[in-house]
Amino acid sequence: MDDTGHHDPVEHTDPMRCELRFTATHGDGAPETIALRSGVADGSLVRIHRGVYAATSDWEGLDSRERHVLLTRGMAAGAARNCVVSHVSAVAALGLPRVHDRFDDTVTVTDPRRTSTKTSTHLLRRPGEVPTDDVLRLGDLSVTALRRTAVDVARTAPFADAVLCADAVLRRLVLPNGHRTGPSVTAAVRREREGLLGRLGPTTRPGNRAARRAVQFSSPFAENGGESLLRVVLFELGLSNVELQREFRLADGRVARCDTYLASHGVAVELNGLVKSTDPRMLAGRTPAEVVRDRTRRDRALCRLPEVRAVVNCDYLDLVFPERLGGLLRDADVDLDRRRVTAAAREAARRFRGDGP
Repeated sequence: MDDTGHHDPVEHTDPMRCELRFTATHGDGAPETIALRSGVADGSLVRIHRGVYAATSDWEGLDSRERHVLLTRGMAAGAARNCVVSHVSAVAALGLPRVHDRFDDTVTVTDPRRTSTKTSTHLLRRPGEVPTDDVLRLGDLSVTALRRTAVDVARTAPFADAVLCADAVLRRLVLPNGHRTGPSVTAAVRREREGLLGRLGPTTRPGNRAARRAVQFSSPFAENGGESLLRVVLFELGLSNVELQREFRLADGRVARCDTYLASHGVAVELNGLVKSTDPRMLAGRTPAEVVRDRTRRDRALCRLPEVRAVVNCDYLDLVFPERLGGLLRDADVDLDRRRVTAAAREAARRFRGDGP
């Protein structure tokens, strides 16, 4: 299941278990190497990098993230040997969320031998040292660990991707067993966030000003990438006072927890990803129609409480096109500055479609 929660969960081949075959193992003119090339010709094998092959049946069973991980394994065994997988490639290997599901065919590593960034076919080498404590071993890969990955992404990625990554890292570090609150959680969040800020260092370092902004904004209470992105878009719409996972006690004694709550407006905003109506674990024996019915009943019960004037249900496309979310919020009498809506729509166009400067 993708962490953004906006598409149907599908079982994929595990890219860490796929067999890779290398021509370097045998030599350029060896019969085994010739057989590999013949496999590409007859369609049974796919060449994923020079001298690196995988079974076509495996490759076709992988999504974009998983193909990137398989390519990363191929590069780590060859051109990127003695480097540490980092940045966006660490995000892929660690299963952290990002705005786009699509990963390109360039693997990013941190190379202690480099003093400047170098790009070659399928490989981006960034200079830097990665202490042993910041290296995580995943199968045959050496990957930057969670904290280091959050800092690397915060320095180099756009704000939304930096927040999605930092939110997920905090969630894994502070709430590994699911949602909870209390003084110990508050203290742990503060400690981990301050630790990330300490790793970033002063704002004079390139990328640190924007990185510190993203880390300071981050929270473990966004339960998936979609909820993180919802909070980013609400912020861009001018709604900065957003409570996450706010709990309400309904009249019948049940507790309802909302994705986001705009306390100053008395409005709860719920992100309804497709996964909520397709994942068997979330369906819990219900049909999709029953899920919608139960949600409607819960919304009505919430609106009977004095703290809740309205419940706004949105979906992933409302985050891709924030003007749609703005319309839903205005229908709930949330006053928005139209200039902020326009700016949010422009930012989303750059984020999702590459429009504009």
